[in-house]
Amino acid sequence: MLLSTTTRTLVMGVSISLLAGCYELNTRPDYLVGDMKVTHYDGVTDDLLTAGLGVSGLQGAAPLPADPLYPTVEELRRLAIYNNYRALMDTTTSGGFGRLYGPNIAEGKVLSSGGKIPGKEYQVLTDESGHGQNVTVMVQIPDSFDPDNACIILAASSGSRGVYGAIGTAGEWGLNRGCAVAYTDKGTGNGMHDLDSDQVTLMDGTLATADTAGNLAQFRATDSSLDEYKAAYPHRVAYKHAHSGFNPEKDWGQFVLQAAEVALYILNLPENYGRQVSEDYVLRTLTAENTLVIAASVSNGGGASLRAAEQDRKGIIDAVVVSEPNITPKAELAARISVKQGDMLWNHVGRSLMDYTSLLDLLQPCASVGADPFAVPAGSEARCLALAEAGLLQGSDMAELVADARQQLRDYGLVPEQDFTQHANNTIQVPQSISVTYANAYGRFGVSDNLCEFSMAFTDSTGSPAVATQAQLAMVFAGGNGIPPTAGVQLIDNKTDLLDRLSSSDQNLAGHLCLRHLVTSSSPEAKRVARGIRSIEADPRKLKVPTIIVHGRADAIIPVNHASRPYVAIAETQRSSQNNLHYVEVLNAHHLDVLNGLFPGYQTRYISLHYYFSQALDIMYSHLREGGPLPEHQVVPTLPRSATTDSIELTNLPPIQVTASPDCVIRFVNNSVRIPQDCR
Repeated sequence: MLLSTTTRTLVMGVSISLLAGCYELNTRPDYLVGDMKVTHYDGVTDDLLTAGLGVSGLQGAAPLPADPLYPTVEELRRLAIYNNYRALMDTTTSGGFGRLYGPNIAEGKVLSSGGKIPGKEYQVLTDESGHGQNVTVMVQIPDSFDPDNACIILAASSGSRGVYGAIGTAGEWGLNRGCAVAYTDKGTGNGMHDLDSDQVTLMDGTLATADTAGNLAQFRATDSSLDEYKAAYPHRVAYKHAHSGFNPEKDWGQFVLQAAEVALYILNLPENYGRQVSEDYVLRTLTAENTLVIAASVSNGGGASLRAAEQDRKGIIDAVVVSEPNITPKAELAARISVKQGDMLWNHVGRSLMDYTSLLDLLQPCASVGADPFAVPAGSEARCLALAEAGLLQGSDMAELVADARQQLRDYGLVPEQDFTQHANNTIQVPQSISVTYANAYGRFGVSDNLCEFSMAFTDSTGSPAVATQAQLAMVFAGGNGIPPTAGVQLIDNKTDLLDRLSSSDQNLAGHLCLRHLVTSSSPEAKRVARGIRSIEADPRKLKVPTIIVHGRADAIIPVNHASRPYVAIAETQRSSQNNLHYVEVLNAHHLDVLNGLFPGYQTRYISLHYYFSQALDIMYSHLREGGPLPEHQVVPTLPRSATTDSIELTNLPPIQVTASPDCVIRFVNNSVRIPQDCR
């Protein structure tokens, strides 16, 4: 008997309803913007992890485009992956790359693939704001993905980087384990708007005019007074993290969770693992319940991962593994914590990034005077004298002024082990640029607000803002990190129309005092910044999943006393339920492994922190899959090489221990953290 159309529709609807009782319908998240881009890479000529470069290519010369004025999407992608890998990691063979860690290493074994991994790569924009916040999400599915042992690594970009920012860290580990990797640029991204040409970057790195891009621009400055600003300050650029007006950091956790939702949607497309039951309906075979999901990243991406786990009301995330996380504990919780390292005691820890970085920004140019030459210092005696004249330093001669600057930083919670790398960070303008970017972001200031009279621009040979060439603009996506100085974009003092550092003999003290006052004063601008900081504070008491935090003690960008130590201490001492947070502090490790391969002074002082991040992921994966034990809180006593001609070997890198040596155990007494100064 033939069924009528109505009856067939009814039967189909009932069947789908019955199936949906066992399976979830795969629906496109309503916050996706535009079409998804998908590409399959064969793992030979091109691949997911190294863009076809492999280990040797990542160690070689940059893969520059054939036409620097009009690079192709493929060329931009390859160069972005190359630069993001090399910006974070020591890619020298003697440092361990390709031997002990790297894209060709999994579970400590060297893979014959050379790090090239075939599979699909999807990209799409998300936006819940409705006002062009536009977060880039990328999902990579290796051909080795096993739906019967499904896993997803959530890889938020570090710093202000674009969506490839975590490819050499969490992406590397996940792809080599056969996991899908869901990346997010966290709404910071490497989005630039050149105000002269009105060109903006798109999701794939190509350029378009702002009007042509429309709602598909990574970022477009929309200040109401933009025309007046351009007339007063020509040849400037606006950057997404600093000038979007969104304070994206407050939503970093949600962006990571959205990346997980997008990954599950993509995995369940009919072309992947979804079950198609009709022309209009696809059922999910992979869900958060049968898929292992680990949030894992470093630096800002690490902070985003922790925030995501705190905010995960749907139970998507199964575990967290992070390294050197930029995390700011709630001020009222951190106020109860003290830290004792050897015979040093700090009673005020857990300060915000803007707080400690703006102090470094102010004092470090003086503290770097007379620094070890291997620390590549950019000290300024004029800054010391100007600070003394302002009553901010005490001393009868230069040596005493420098000593006072260094002591103030120590008293503020910066440990001795980070002194050496602080000098380098000052040289490459890390505290200066972080202070400018985050002050703007926290206060939701636009580029035309001219906060503390700082701006960003390409420059000419005199250090003055200049019209950007098409070649410079074309390379921003592939060569930039979202925060100046980057890809030719420099920090400018608008009072003089010159490079910030060159604008006066005291390196623009007035501008940097203004930034510091945004933390210490009660001005309207400072109140806006303070509100922004409160919105990004974290509460480790909300963590419900097993978590490992790895942090290098010598980290001078995210100091241990203001991030990991108090965060773990709050979880350990101020929550009533069982704590499942595990802290590993690594001696002789800092924030930017890349410097280890560049300067002799680093080669004989530091080892790769990335090695321990990967090891922590191995430990967590074993715990989740096989019930393996998690490590107790500990210090890992690494051993740097004794000469620049030596190679790092496993003897330099003792493993994270399940049960650490008694003199390496980190202990918690009431609200105090007790950190061993040295251990064996």
